[in-house]
Amino acid sequence: MTTRLTAEVALAYVRELSTDFRAGIVLNGALEPIAGDRELAAAARALFEAHPDARELQAGAVFAARGEDRAIVVVTGEFALQRVTRGDLRTALFGAGVSNAQEGSLERPQAALVKALVTASADAFRRHRAV
Repeated sequence: MTTRLTAEVALAYVRELSTDFRAGIVLNGALEPIAGDRELAAAARALFEAHPDARELQAGAVFAARGEDRAIVVVTGEFALQRVTRGDLRTALFGAGVSNAQEGSLERPQAALVKALVTASADAFRRHRAV
């Protein structure tokens, strides 16, 4: 029997590996939040709705990946390593039981979608730092 990572543990995996993690969220197949920073929910949903066929999205400090029934979005600072962060997202999805979490073609989302996620992450980042 194989143990699957919960959505919370999958996101914690990415957070622990990145020295520049600001905020992140895991969504289910219906794009509803199931773990992470709820402040990102609307912007993350808009990102995937604007790119319904995308498996991987990345622009600046916004990274996103999805499989058939899970999606993960993280916002980092400027020092995150892009290829490593994208690989960490795929690994976290695979660990959560997403069978088609292999590397897909990379799409670049519109600037307005990226800005919405970065803005939403600022509130989450401040909340975490205040704790």
